[in-house]
Amino acid sequence: ERELPRSVGETIRYVIDVDGVSVGKIDFQIARAGLVDGRGATEYRSLFHLDSLVSSVVPMKGQAATIVPERGLSPIRSMNRYTLRKNRFEEDVSFTPASVESTRKKNGKQKDVKRRFAEPVHDFISGFYMMRSLPKEASGCTIIFSNQRAYTFWFEYGGVENVKTPVGMKRADRYNVRYANERSKKELRGTIWIGEGDSRLPYRLSVNGKHRLDAHIHTYKVASR
Repeated sequence: ERELPRSVGETIRYVIDVDGVSVGKIDFQIARAGLVDGRGATEYRSLFHLDSLVSSVVPMKGQAATIVPERGLSPIRSMNRYTLRKNRFEEDVSFTPASVESTRKKNGKQKDVKRRFAEPVHDFISGFYMMRSLPKEASGCTIIFSNQRAYTFWFEYGGVENVKTPVGMKRADRYNVRYANERSKKELRGTIWIGEGDSRLPYRLSVNGKHRLDAHIHTYKVASR
């Protein structure tokens, strides 16, 4: 049975490059475990900061979190808070197996959205950890809900390759990915490399759009004891 990583304290930092220029960083952390509404659950967090070092990058800084129940893959709650250009965004989302309710604010102006889905959906953080829980040769698709829109995310196993990491070359499973959101006709393509072994660390993500974006693993902190 698939299960998300749940070792509290584990932290992964990635450096972000756009067109070969380093522009920022993003952290993923398994923050804590406890009871939510009487159920055991795990909280996952992400911090991100992109600088406007090149003309193609819009300054962005923020944080996000999601709560996933024990023995579950999809969240029950998520939030994000970030600044983009001079705008401030806040979103709080509640999930059930068949629906999503979102409250989003842009500079204090609120918009509420309720949606129904045929299958459970993810936010971006739980989607990141879900990829780590997949069987080695998995292929398929899932729905990610964020910023009050649905993103369809397809992934296909592409074999094993060697990937450069801060501690040398490592063997990794390659997954070819495609994704698009319901408000855009444009489909983006990319690749994710996930390391072999029990930890299933994503070493690298590459996306080819108008600009080339690469996220490389920079540091990995093991879970606290």
